[in-house]
Amino acid sequence: MNKVEVQTLLDQIQQPAGLSQEQRERLSAGVDSPWWLSILLGLAAWVSSLFLIGSLVGPSVLLLDGPAGMALAGVLMLCAGLWLFGRPGVFPEQMGLAFALGGQGLLVYVLADAMAASDEMRSAAIVCLPLSAGLLLAPGSILFRRLCALLVFASIAVLLGSGPGLTLYGLLLACMAIVSWLLRSSWVSARYALHLRALTDAATLMALLLALYGHQGLLDVMSQHTSAITAPAGVWLLIHLGPGSLLLLTLGWLLRSESVRTRIAVLLAAGLLLILTYQAPGLLISCALGLAVYHAGSRSWSVLVPAFALFYLAEFYYSLHISLLHKSLLLCASGLSLLAIRQGLKSLLWRPL
Repeated sequence: MNKVEVQTLLDQIQQPAGLSQEQRERLSAGVDSPWWLSILLGLAAWVSSLFLIGSLVGPSVLLLDGPAGMALAGVLMLCAGLWLFGRPGVFPEQMGLAFALGGQGLLVYVLADAMAASDEMRSAAIVCLPLSAGLLLAPGSILFRRLCALLVFASIAVLLGSGPGLTLYGLLLACMAIVSWLLRSSWVSARYALHLRALTDAATLMALLLALYGHQGLLDVMSQHTSAITAPAGVWLLIHLGPGSLLLLTLGWLLRSESVRTRIAVLLAAGLLLILTYQAPGLLISCALGLAVYHAGSRSWSVLVPAFALFYLAEFYYSLHISLLHKSLLLCASGLSLLAIRQGLKSLLWRPL
């Protein structure tokens, strides 16, 4: 977004948002710095923060020996980071991010170590979950909120552990992200829009990463390692049918304004494609998320989600649970189906000017 577009946007939102002239000038000044200068300022801020953190942690540990000194240093760093987030400019923002993450990490380490549990990962997740959830609501940059939301979802994944529950959790996150992207226009002007955006971004990334656990090779490994766990048959059925159902529901919502004939034709064609690619659930989840982020107009995710789709397509092609000939035939049939769907959509949705 260039400076002229920002000025136009500020003219539109200044009165509804109640922006003062000082706030408007600060927002307008934020677009004057070129991208390379912002990167250099960010690197300088992180280097400065590392020196300052080192000079702060050392004396705190020496003055207060043991975990108390580290906890005090963590609290001071966290408070300093939250204070720096309120200062304008790239340099204070990046310094605040470094201090806040460093303080958060120290607090998680000290509190998890105090629990003296045998499973250190679970102890860290138990501490990190409420701490990150609280910091998500605190003042901070959008990047810090995204990282806090990502830590919340990652902590829940660690607490669930490997198994069918983790795959279902990934499906739930994908569903949450798709719904949030599709309804973006309804919450983009809300009071907590920045928090919702951070949760949506984190849920999208975690859903794309956890989709790997639904692939057949890993499902076989999980079923062997979790043989002592009695998972109902409906759970495994949901794991296999969930990604395809998400894609069909996303298509149905996007085509809700089209004619019944068009919706039925597209959903039937998509159902045929699901039958051919059901063994690659990561690809189906990526397609559903790709449609949602494209509908929401997110440029960054419109680039990242197709990259995940290509990764899951490659994972399916190089997996060993079916023969190479079988996979090649499935992919050829899927490609021909996509070409047929494209041609059919052109004839159904084309309207003369």
